[in-house]
Amino acid sequence: MSKTSKIEIPDWLLHRLSVNDTGFLQRVYSGGLDKYKKHLDRIGFVGKERILDAGCGFGQWTFAMAQTSKQAIGMDVDPERLFVSTQLASINDFKNAEFRRASLEDIPDFEETYDAVFCYSVVYLTDYPKVFRDFFRILKKGGDLYICTNGPGWYLYNIIEQPNPSIDFHPRRYGVQTFWNTLIRKRSGFSLSAGARIMTPSGTKRALDKSGFDVVALGAEGTLAIDDRHTPQPEPNYNATYMGLVNVFEVIARKP
Repeated sequence: MSKTSKIEIPDWLLHRLSVNDTGFLQRVYSGGLDKYKKHLDRIGFVGKERILDAGCGFGQWTFAMAQTSKQAIGMDVDPERLFVSTQLASINDFKNAEFRRASLEDIPDFEETYDAVFCYSVVYLTDYPKVFRDFFRILKKGGDLYICTNGPGWYLYNIIEQPNPSIDFHPRRYGVQTFWNTLIRKRSGFSLSAGARIMTPSGTKRALDKSGFDVVALGAEGTLAIDDRHTPQPEPNYNATYMGLVNVFEVIARKP
């Protein structure tokens, strides 16, 4: 497996992407993989035999997992992002990182396939109670699940602050559409243009409980740790709240 923290991204890959995707790809790989590996260590998602990066996007978490576990599988529904991830794996010599195309609402793997499932910043674009049931199915007994997702504060932040706008992504429109989707209880067809669905810590815990998981820990993004080796905690990427509303939060759950 590759041991380098810095990921080589050729110009020809950047040139094939949209403006928003180009900016996002450059942002997630700025500074290399060390910050992702530290995050995985903090939550105990290292030393696994087989770990799934559910909704892998451009593969930054998958490559960090490949350096800290035996085998890492990246899964995403977007063919363009999977193409980029596959090319980066080849260019950077990641032999134990594999990428597959599949929807998180229809995961093709057999029961009890993975030691751990990791899902960072994508589950709000799905019918997440259904996805949680599938995560439970594909996890081995005693396997761990990590979720990082967005509360109402994140979408209010997008409406007011409009972070990282581009010609093909409008944060304010995305935030407004997400509040509307949540109000009308929409369950499908989510995207950067159609909006997402707001999740809350209490609602997420209820959905995980109903799926059979035991929730081990729940808190603001960047605050959970498996033991006191990580005190003080690493600096989070997001504020815990925005204008008094839950912003980005994370959950660790386990299949009994």
